[in-house]
This record gives sequence, C-alpha cells and structure tokens, in this order.
Amino acid sequence: MTFNTYAIFAYASENEKNNQEETQSRIPDLKAGKWEPIYSMGKNLFPSVVISTITLKNGGDWDTESNHLGENWGTIGIAVCSPKDNCSINVEISSDTFIKPTTFIGTLPKKGITYFIFPDLKYEYEKLLMVSQKIPEDLTFKVSIDRKADMDKTDHIQVRSINECVYYFVDYDGNSVDTPWFFAAYVNENHPYIHRILADALKAQRVSSFSGTLGNIESQLEEINAIWETLKKKGIRYSNITTTDDDENPELATQYVRLIGQSINYSQANCVDGSVLLASILRKIGFNVSLITVPGHMYIGLIFGTNEDSFICIETTMIGNYTLEEAIEEGTNDFTENESKFLSDSDEYYEYNIINIMDARAMGIISIKDSLSHQL
Repeated sequence: MTFNTYAIFAYASENEKNNQEETQSRIPDLKAGKWEPIYSMGKNLFPSVVISTITLKNGGDWDTESNHLGENWGTIGIAVCSPKDNCSINVEISSDTFIKPTTFIGTLPKKGITYFIFPDLKYEYEKLLMVSQKIPEDLTFKVSIDRKADMDKTDHIQVRSINECVYYFVDYDGNSVDTPWFFAAYVNENHPYIHRILADALKAQRVSSFSGTLGNIESQLEEINAIWETLKKKGIRYSNITTTDDDENPELATQYVRLIGQSINYSQANCVDGSVLLASILRKIGFNVSLITVPGHMYIGLIFGTNEDSFICIETTMIGNYTLEEAIEEGTNDFTENESKFLSDSDEYYEYNIINIMDARAMGIISIKDSLSHQL
C-alpha cells in the first residue's frame, strides 16, 4: 500500500456544528470600560494542553480575529470593552500554585469593541506534570484600563490530570474545535524506559541490532516483532479504561491516556495507551509513525520498506494475546476498508484521523515528560 501524508488538522464536525448551534457564546455583554474573565476550555486548566503547546508554531482556528490579543493558544484570559480609541490596558493573572504572576501590557485600538486578552502565562511546569487527579485552584485577575486600576477578581477553576487529553472543545465564543493531534504529545520517543525495552529485546536475541528503516523489509519487520514480543513478555495486556469526567459534557471531550511508565508499571493499556507506547518505541528507532483514530478507537500506522514506500497498520489492543502478523492484518484491513474516509474532507468522517508524529513535532507539539519515570 502506498502511504500518503495527511495533514494534522482541527475542524468542527457536523455533529459538533449541530451542538454549536445549541451552544450560546460565553462572551459577556460588556459595557465600555468593563471586563470579565474568559476561558477557552471552560473553567479548566489542562496540564497536557499547556505543556504540549509550549512551542506550538501556529494558533488555533478560533483565534485569528484581530480582537484576540496575546497568546494564540491561551486558554485563560479576559474580555474587555474598550472605553476609547487607543486605550492602554494592563492585565495580570496569577494563581495559588500553578501560574506565576504574568502581565500583558498593550493597547485597545477602537472604542466600544470587545477584545479578548490572553497573557502568555508563566506556568509552574514541573508542578503541572505531577497532577494526577482533578484539584481546585484559585485565579487572581488584576486589570488596569486607561491607567486606572480596577478591583481585583478571583475565580475558581479545576486543574485536571496530566493524563487527560483534550480532543474536542467549545471555546468561549461558542466555536467547536477538534484537536485530535493533542494525542501526539503522549508519544514520548525519548522516554528513558525505551532503552530498557530495546536492551531486553537484544538480550533475548530476538534481533542483533536495531537499525529501523535503514534495513530491508524483512529486517524491519523482525525489529518490530522483537519489540512486540518483548512487550508481550513484560505482560502488557489490553485494559478498556476510558471513562473521564467529561463523558456527558457536550462542550468538552477528553480521553484518559496513560504515560509510558504507567502502562509498564501496571502492565495494562487501552487502545490509546498501547498505541502511544508502541509508537514511541518505533519512532525512537527511526520509523515514521502515526496514530490512527477511527470512531471510538485508535491503532498505529507506519511507513516502512527499503524506499519507505509501504504502509502498514498495527492493532495495538492485540499485543498481549496475538502475533504481530495477526495485529498487522487486523489493523491494515481496517485502514484499507476506511481509507476513503481518511482522505475525505467531509465533516461526516471527522473521527477518521491520521496523526503523524513527525508532522506533530514539526508543528511544535512536544512530548509530555513522565515525571515518575525515575521510579521504573
């Protein structure tokens, strides 16, 4: 099968557009000189979003208007109605634990226009990486308009687990946004445990070395199989744990994703966990790998072959009880049956995504550090 490179994308599905019609904008109706806090993902702070977008090279589809000021991927900010042309504005946001005091200084160009200001917040990244369950946090907003300080405001939000991946949300203006490429942040080709997995495969003499795509087709498949059998030997089994707090929330969709260390420690992985684990290892040894999403499911795809002109998919939920050959047959058959849906621009097939990790890294999506990896 010839592989085509598919763009990483974010767009609203038909169902989400229908939801959008039922969802009112959360932008406050402000009088001149007034302001209120606003949030792109509800009153939530997602560590996975903060960390994975640190080096993101482009903004979201929802923030291209000229009245959006500050950080393109900001999710916490204020809405303010300018009382005059060229009005000075000073915004400071901080929190008790996770956000250092951060200031935005700028100008509101036109009187009577509502602007959305998202300071480039200074986060406590190491603390965010350690959040394993939902906890409350207080935000403080300090705003000066036309050099006149307004009364401070405090708001209460939820800081979510590092394991919660946001793949869809409705922003403050009621826009539906698909973000399946956030899953790429959980692929961690530099995780220290990968070296141990590769070493164990070599020790078991499943292969003599790892050369990735530098070898011929036969050697490439042997290397993939060596990794597959090593993970099987470690007792990795399929576990269907997917429930999150947002399952009934029409404005936010998240998926619980284990970090590599968690999958190894607990010897279990759901379809997403297994996919990011195997994708991480294969990317480490040089394969061009992608996460493949279909409705309610994920597996991986990778380019291989002497000229990197072939494409196979692997059904990662089969890792505990089946051979690699069987997993390749299952994954590749599913992809082949649905290939036209991956290529389609129709909103009907919005759940059919190919999230290429190389493209995600070029886009600026970075891996989430496993803060507990030293315990492995």
